[in-house]
Amino acid sequence: MSRRRWRRYERTLITPDSPFDLFIRGNKKAMSVQQIKGFETFKTVGCVACHSGVNFSGPAFPVGTAFFQKFPTFPDQELEKKFGFSKDLGKADVTKDEADKNLWRVPTLRNITLTAPYFHNGSVQTLNEAVRIMAKTQLNRVLTNQEALEIETFLGALTGKFPKMTMPRLPETEGTTLIAE
Repeated sequence: MSRRRWRRYERTLITPDSPFDLFIRGNKKAMSVQQIKGFETFKTVGCVACHSGVNFSGPAFPVGTAFFQKFPTFPDQELEKKFGFSKDLGKADVTKDEADKNLWRVPTLRNITLTAPYFHNGSVQTLNEAVRIMAKTQLNRVLTNQEALEIETFLGALTGKFPKMTMPRLPETEGTTLIAE
């Protein structure tokens, strides 16, 4: 896919008017009390150290560049054994530079409730568990059940309205099969 087409496609993923967007534009009823509390917890715990900016993916960078962070920052043997996060070398797989080992682009948190499974290897099935893992491996913090739930609830406020899209009409395949033989 050409870069131009890719950028056009990426624009279809923009989901404006999430409850959070409406809230920060002045509609104080757009987010629930629980989501507001979750936003405060999100900030207090330290998630904003990496997940900041309009897309909650770090500071703005020039087009074609991104904000990278080491993951995991605080390795946890039990989590590593269960999920194998460090098996993939991250950016170093592409650059072949040892300094890039386990560096990952900080992903957007927009629409995160819709994008399971989580992490670069798709090993974590629930958002609540992903929130807990991030706190432990990136902030060296064990969240209480309440804190994890509050953050998860806030993340739901980052899901916006998807634009209406017309799917392309594929050519007819009458009398043929699409199954490879």
